[in-house]
Amino acid sequence: MKNVVRITTCLLFCIFFVAMSVWAEEPKKGDKKGEKKDQKAVLEEITVIGAPDSNPVTPIDTRYGTQYNLVTEEQIKQQNAYDFQSTLRNVPGVMFQSKNLMGSQTSHSLYIRGRGASHPSSDFAVQFDGVPRYGALFGQVLGDGIAISTIGGIEVFKSPQPSQFGNGYAAVNVLPKYLKEEGQEVLLDFSGGSYGTFSQSLSGGVKKGPYDFYVSQSWASTDGHVDHSRAQQQSYYANLGYQINKEWNIRFLANQVNSQTLAPMPNVTPTATNGVSWPGAERYDTETFLTTLTLNHQYEKFSGYLKAYRNDTDFDLLQELTNGKRYAGGTDGLWSRQEISLYGIRGKEKLHLWSGGEILFGADLDMTELKNTQRTVSGLAVAGINGGRAERVWDFPDTTLFSPYLAVSQMVGRSEDFHIIPSAGFRYFKHNEFEDKSAVQAGLVTGYGNTDLNINYSQGVNYPSPVVLMNFVLTSAPVSNPSQYWSEIKPEVVDHYEVGLTHTWPETASLGATAFYDKGKDRVQAYMFGAIPTQFNDPIGEYEIRGLELTGKVTPVKDLEFTAGATWLEAKAKGSDGIERDRMPYTPGFQFQAGANWKFLERYRLFLDLQHLKDVYAGTSARTATFNYTQLTDANKLSDMTLVNARLSYRFDYRPLHLRDSEVFMAVNNIFDQNYEYAKGYSMPGTTVFAGFSLKY
Repeated sequence: MKNVVRITTCLLFCIFFVAMSVWAEEPKKGDKKGEKKDQKAVLEEITVIGAPDSNPVTPIDTRYGTQYNLVTEEQIKQQNAYDFQSTLRNVPGVMFQSKNLMGSQTSHSLYIRGRGASHPSSDFAVQFDGVPRYGALFGQVLGDGIAISTIGGIEVFKSPQPSQFGNGYAAVNVLPKYLKEEGQEVLLDFSGGSYGTFSQSLSGGVKKGPYDFYVSQSWASTDGHVDHSRAQQQSYYANLGYQINKEWNIRFLANQVNSQTLAPMPNVTPTATNGVSWPGAERYDTETFLTTLTLNHQYEKFSGYLKAYRNDTDFDLLQELTNGKRYAGGTDGLWSRQEISLYGIRGKEKLHLWSGGEILFGADLDMTELKNTQRTVSGLAVAGINGGRAERVWDFPDTTLFSPYLAVSQMVGRSEDFHIIPSAGFRYFKHNEFEDKSAVQAGLVTGYGNTDLNINYSQGVNYPSPVVLMNFVLTSAPVSNPSQYWSEIKPEVVDHYEVGLTHTWPETASLGATAFYDKGKDRVQAYMFGAIPTQFNDPIGEYEIRGLELTGKVTPVKDLEFTAGATWLEAKAKGSDGIERDRMPYTPGFQFQAGANWKFLERYRLFLDLQHLKDVYAGTSARTATFNYTQLTDANKLSDMTLVNARLSYRFDYRPLHLRDSEVFMAVNNIFDQNYEYAKGYSMPGTTVFAGFSLKY
């Protein structure tokens, strides 16, 4: 992998210098400058009713009765985000967990409408360029493997949508950055601030004739706000395209990311599990390389793509030495490496063969190779660690998930007048290890002019990763005939119901309300230690999540916009013991996000955003040892929090140096010095200040 990094780095910089030489040439008469296309251009794969809003609060309605949120590149810039999770902080119904100023840790860290706290195996997938890019072994988001400089936008699907994605109850898809119009640009970003935080990126691209390419290098780091909380990330990225003819083009993407995040010791004494304390004074090293090759086509009546991908990730978890002592009860600490390979082929086709009709079909073929190695830091066998062994290895079987899908919709009427759009969809899941499954969706959109009513039913299918049978594949203690257990496991299923009403006053305001209800079953139990379970799916237990989301946007005067979103969640769950719990981890009782974007004095811009979380309980929906849900008490409750952030910038052009759309800025996070935490015992930073500049040539 180190050779791959070196080769990729050399390739990127060779391309970059070629780009600069091309850019230095004067454009031909009539050539356009390399201005970025309106962000709506990234929405080609989804037919949208009306124009999408350029803020993450207002949901975008589709013709299938569903919704999704879009975080644009400009929004991420205004938020002054330093890591992947914080780019999503203003999306209603979405929250994240962190223990430090920048970077993320193992286990769960991102939550969508109460989903995401399960461990092992997550409730949703993270994608980059439409393909999986996350910790597929234990289900971690692994946000350290995604660099801000490579993001052209982020789509957030907060409910099951079989016509848009397969495995999981929700999905986050990162749209890669590249030039979409003729021209060229070079962009240098530099910023720094509190606690030795530093960020730098150098990006550039050219789109000329049939060729285009975009390359980026970035580095971000922080010393951290407390001892043992530093983080760093470096990224090298290339996105190349060639327009074969008017209808066909091909794209190649490659991205290498290396990062390291340290988690501090908690302020409270950790609880021992199985006689071993795991306090969280740890280091996480992530090395990931992603490549995709996509063949696209666009005709008048049909369009689509065929995409091949591979993502290799090594994720190391290391218990650190602090003050001369090892953690884990004072014994020798642990080192664990997850080796993850994700690869496959995905294709999608969209047909418009008659007026108002659409047929959408495609298939995803996703494969994994997974391995986990754990040893003591010193390499010596220590009693109480690894069962007295110096090393343990879990070599998981390769998995293959094939999921073809089909959806049909028909618009009757016209979008600017009365219209009605019924739709239906189906996806089939064929798994080589676990039970096969199918999912359906049905939707209805009806409205008049700028008012729409969306009604949607869909099923979400959540396959566990092979880690749920971890102890079956322990190489030092294999279980005889383990295959008889694999086929017994069914994926988890949720029935999702949703109703949404939206109204828009063009260029002035919009209001929306969405009510949703989830009912889940077949909860999976993981076999990670102890006796082999007699069953792996809960035949009795179930859970329910009810929610209401209100969103709004208003532009009272030119160049001033306000946005707001409020989410109420109510969750109930019971296991095979029949005891009902009315609290689930990281499922806020109430969540509120708001923002303001003001352009004034021609070149100044002030951006404000606010996040409020109420009735949040920290914890994990553990799948090990039992089907039952853990009782969350007041000891697990996090203090309610209200965070306010601001960013003030001045934008300028300077023709002698070919500068345009450049800026200098200052940002302040947690303006009112709120004392808060996302995990018990891990205090987050108080007021932090950052400043920097962006030069665009």
